[in-house]
Amino acid sequence: MKFAPAARLTLALACAHAGAAAAADSAGPLPLTLSGPGPYYVLDIDAQARRLSGAPGLGDLRVRNAAGETMAFAWVDPPQPAATPQRVPARIYKVPLPPADAASATPAEAPRRQAWIVDTKDAGDDLQRLELGLERDTQGVWTLRIEAGDDLQHWRTLQQDAQLVQLQALPQVGAAGTLASQAERERLASTGIDLDERPARYLRLTTAPRSAIPPLVSATVIRTPHRPAPPPLEWSDPIVASGCEASSCDYALPANTPVAALQVAPSDIDTIGEVTVLGQLDAGLASPPRRSLLRGSLHALREKARRAPSTRGPAWDNAAIASVYWLSQPAGAPDLHSPPLRLDGVHWRALRIETFGPITQLGHAAPTIRIAVHRRQLVFVARGAPPFALVRTGAGEPSAAMPLAELMPGRAADAPLPAASAALAPPAVASAPAVPPSTVPAAAPASRVVWLWGALLAGLALMAAMAWSLLRKPRGARG
Repeated sequence: MKFAPAARLTLALACAHAGAAAAADSAGPLPLTLSGPGPYYVLDIDAQARRLSGAPGLGDLRVRNAAGETMAFAWVDPPQPAATPQRVPARIYKVPLPPADAASATPAEAPRRQAWIVDTKDAGDDLQRLELGLERDTQGVWTLRIEAGDDLQHWRTLQQDAQLVQLQALPQVGAAGTLASQAERERLASTGIDLDERPARYLRLTTAPRSAIPPLVSATVIRTPHRPAPPPLEWSDPIVASGCEASSCDYALPANTPVAALQVAPSDIDTIGEVTVLGQLDAGLASPPRRSLLRGSLHALREKARRAPSTRGPAWDNAAIASVYWLSQPAGAPDLHSPPLRLDGVHWRALRIETFGPITQLGHAAPTIRIAVHRRQLVFVARGAPPFALVRTGAGEPSAAMPLAELMPGRAADAPLPAASAALAPPAVASAPAVPPSTVPAAAPASRVVWLWGALLAGLALMAAMAWSLLRKPRGARG
């Protein structure tokens, strides 16, 4: 029986290698459906298209027609990085409730409601963030509706239920048995509201129907010169933890996913905690530039010293510090959930959520996360006969993308993209396009085929030798 483990190991390796080869070669073309007159079509690269690619920058994707010809295409460049943000004090005024809210209010409504107008002093800049100052010793959780306008008559809603939090930690018993002083207690606050780079001269804040009135004392806006709006965010389904330790949980992420935002959901209601988010890069990739750990819609107002790199491996890098919560409200008001944390669009392989204490402070079970990406767009010229398909090229083939200005000569830099669109055909009704032999994935190299056959034959030979040795033993020795 001494040959059995070796035989099993050889066969397992051969089958695993064959399965990996089949998985690598199964990235078939994705049929496209075209809508509009063309010849230019815009294709949104969603999660299914990213899974087709084997390159972090999606540089191996092409659009081909029925004859296997590659279409000229260009990636839509993301907006240029904004200039250095400016923090500008803004004036805040108490005003009557908007007419619609005033009409729905009743004299018996409790608590009372309030509205404010924030004058940003400039309608031409993009507003990144609104920072509100509250009375120092006030504690509570409040909900506001945020609206923007270029005058004082027409308003557009930016956020329906923005949340303000300012809480004081309970005193802790010290080593000497005395209570910690008020100055030493930790404060947990989230008084900033992301405005998603929307231009506006005025902001109107209105308390939610069942929210208390926050004691606002000041307002500051963070703004930058105007630039094109970023593409909308595409959110994933909830992702469960792949493994947890005493004070952290790890989450595996899909390939080719530049994480632009993160939502952490505790497993139990009436839970609040502070976490550190770390990201893991693939081996061999350069570490991304570090960012301020306190930047983003979720942030810790209590100053933290910069954390040292994780001792569990050099591939982990600090991404952000965040306050996450799930809180109930009285009188049947909607629960309060911490807003998303904005990240830098790095292709993380995995994320780690670390708590300042046991991970169970976020609930009896591991928290779940959702990630968001900016959906990338590809513009191509449809030439030749359909059907068209999105395909993955072989490894090492150089990128064929053109600058958008060269693909569409004469188009102004700020002009909208073509109205004609392309979309991935639904898998249930899509038929495989007629792809010529030139576009069929290349057969496995001869060396790999020889290795597979050799491994299989070696396994069979070992099993035959084991059976032969058993047959040659006397009957009494077999037991």
